[in-house]
Amino acid sequence: MRQGKRGGLLNAFDATGYTVNKAPDIIIKAAADPGFGHYEVFGIISTFRNRIFPCAVVGTNAGNTPAPAIPTVVPCPVTGLTTRTAAGAFNDTRVGGGLGASFDVPLFTKKVDFGIKAVAGDGIGRYGSAQLADETFRPDGTAALIRTAHALGRLEFHPNPKLDIYVYGGSEYAWRAGYAGYTTIGVTATPAIPATATSPAIPATTNTTISITGIGGYGNPAANNSGCSTEGLPSGSFTPSTGGTCAGDIRVITEGTLGFWHKVYNGPKGGMRWGIAYSYITKSGWSGSGGLPAGTPGSFTEGCRQHDMDVVPLLHTVEAD
Repeated sequence: MRQGKRGGLLNAFDATGYTVNKAPDIIIKAAADPGFGHYEVFGIISTFRNRIFPCAVVGTNAGNTPAPAIPTVVPCPVTGLTTRTAAGAFNDTRVGGGLGASFDVPLFTKKVDFGIKAVAGDGIGRYGSAQLADETFRPDGTAALIRTAHALGRLEFHPNPKLDIYVYGGSEYAWRAGYAGYTTIGVTATPAIPATATSPAIPATTNTTISITGIGGYGNPAANNSGCSTEGLPSGSFTPSTGGTCAGDIRVITEGTLGFWHKVYNGPKGGMRWGIAYSYITKSGWSGSGGLPAGTPGSFTEGCRQHDMDVVPLLHTVEAD
């Protein structure tokens, strides 16, 4: 278990968590312009830190009513007791990063610009446009950095000084980082009910539910993706459906864009241009266990797949000072 105070946008998704950034990211880049094109190589170093409480998820169902024949006991690995405590808490630090390169070159007497950029590494998902996950967490609470790879290619045509036509294509891929053996403990407490004229007193009871076989992480092969392609009914006019059973962890997301800019006016008074952009995006999730209960091994089925198309008219003006 992790605990602490929100660190602003550095940990916007965990209202009770420490920021995972131990230090600012470091980016090192080398560029060259040898006379034909532009070339770059770069590296990223990113550090993640979490506070781990190994004795936060402990307990036993020996006191359940009725008590199980063989109680389940999850003790604190430090004290050996089943009482929650901060004993043994420690910082877990992981260093990730990646390497990348890019180039841009003019072709056909500068009528065409061609470029490619690619980067791959661990814990750098947020550096891509799709904002893939940087990390997940193992059953013991320690961080596992997710490996990702990003690539973007572009072609820009300049048939005349007033027209620019562009084609962009990019893809981002995330590897699996799934684990089993997560522990969850839930406690249901029922208060005592005093005796009445018609019924005897009922004592208070406490029942503890323990699971030590949970699955988690990213792209877990045993995840239940049976509802990824099922659309549910909304609960109200302004309340969309919550969707079906679906882990929805992205495996690969790809987008292509085609568009143009036409310069209507470009002179001492500024500039005005208009254009249209068409984009197509496809997203595929990691496969799971074919609709069996989460954690049950089974034959894989394709995860969620989503397509989207968009045509957007654009208008851009530039005013001279």
